[in-house]
Amino acid sequence: MSRSVIFIGRGLVCLGILFFPATAGSWGIGHRVITAAAIEVMPAELRKRWRAVHRHPVSGEEMSIANWLVQRYCHHPDWVDGPSRADGSDIPERKRATQFVYAEKNGQFFPPIAWADPDRDPKATRPKTYHYFTFPQEEVNRALAERGARWYFERISKAFAEGNDVAAAEYSGAFAHAIQDRVSPFHVWDGYTAEREALETGLAAEGLQSPEGSRNGKPANASLFWGLDGPHMKADLKGYAPKLLGESVEAAAKAFTDRLFENREFAKTVYTNRGGFLAAHLADDWKNKQGSEATDVPLSIVARHNAELTADVFYTAWVFSENR
Repeated sequence: MSRSVIFIGRGLVCLGILFFPATAGSWGIGHRVITAAAIEVMPAELRKRWRAVHRHPVSGEEMSIANWLVQRYCHHPDWVDGPSRADGSDIPERKRATQFVYAEKNGQFFPPIAWADPDRDPKATRPKTYHYFTFPQEEVNRALAERGARWYFERISKAFAEGNDVAAAEYSGAFAHAIQDRVSPFHVWDGYTAEREALETGLAAEGLQSPEGSRNGKPANASLFWGLDGPHMKADLKGYAPKLLGESVEAAAKAFTDRLFENREFAKTVYTNRGGFLAAHLADDWKNKQGSEATDVPLSIVARHNAELTADVFYTAWVFSENR
């Protein structure tokens, strides 16, 4: 458990004792920084509603809805897909999170099942969660992205319209997590394994394909080089006005999908810049997933770019709720 202080909006300060799941790509800071930036540029009425204090039904902790969104809800997919603690104390929260995460089987919605759920059949294939876009065919990943976006826009706007601001925040957080993972240094390569391996081969002399430089000590796996957070990355959206992604859920989902993949291409361009991110991070203790001020610069560029899309998603769902 870790004690965290976060500032969202003018004059709002909350202190919470929180627990965070470990993730393969260590992008926890990225999720919180990007989500907080998106909230700050929301319409005043939305920010006012999310300033309301909410008591968590499992932990009993209290803080503003906005802080829950930044500190906890934008990690929902990790809680659904990740392992539990040794004592299993976090299983109730992991199971609770499934109701806010899109998942599917054979291209159709199917309620997700928490990986840590002790009642699940370990031999049965779990539904594909809206988390990582790992299919080798881009068109399949795009189709998944668009279907899930429609589901989230519908549920977020409905929750807002019904005055259920907590549910709106929980769905928003789950949606935002997938958006933000798409540009993390680790998951930017999801669905593009051949591109990553070619880049790592070109940097093999730097240790990217050595056993000690690879996940689980296996050179066939992704390099540890990609698993990092920026200790002090930023996503300053000052002056940014969120944009409506479309006049209908269908149009917004399609526009969102185009933007999501454009975000991924932008992030890849940043992460493959030999005089920028690559040079900066090669100078870090990257085998221990350490970053630096120099590495934070390109990470902040990616974070701001992705925060614009996250903000547009929140804003679009809010506008839809007013038109329901």
